[in-house]
Amino acid sequence: MTPEIARTDDLYLRAAAQEDIPALSALSAAARARYAGWPDLAFVATAPPLGPDRFAAGETLVARLEDDPTPLGFVLLRPLDGLLYLDNISVASNAGGRGIGTLLLAAAEARRLALGLPGISLTTFRAPPWNGPWFRRQGFAPMPPEAIGAGLADVIARQNRMLDPASREVLWRSSSDTGREG
Repeated sequence: MTPEIARTDDLYLRAAAQEDIPALSALSAAARARYAGWPDLAFVATAPPLGPDRFAAGETLVARLEDDPTPLGFVLLRPLDGLLYLDNISVASNAGGRGIGTLLLAAAEARRLALGLPGISLTTFRAPPWNGPWFRRQGFAPMPPEAIGAGLADVIARQNRMLDPASREVLWRSSSDTGREG
């Protein structure tokens, strides 16, 4: 069994195991369904789920109930350009509003600290409330262009081939922004 990383009253986090990947792929596809209500982003709802190669490229933490093995959310992380890159965070649509995203983000912050990295970076959509606005409420801010490293620039260039760059933003939160030393 994979060891527990963090816990709340009824939720706990653990590192993903190989056998979790099919369920996490399905969760990523289901979580994207909420984009169907955003006309400019409705195409995201039918995008392919995250595949095994994407999970293999990073470290995934899974949130679930103690008595149910079904993943309720996950965060996919990887070091990139001297920061921790938040590659994806997804929460099951039937589990929204329970603080799972906040728990996953706190676990990402703990992982950043454990790795001794000075901040977390991510790319996201500007508009839906569960994207850019949510991250900004969590203390993230626009990343200055001069702070964007080569790896993140590659991610942005790849995304720009598939997505309208005007709909996207690059955010970060450094150790000084969290009030903690990193």
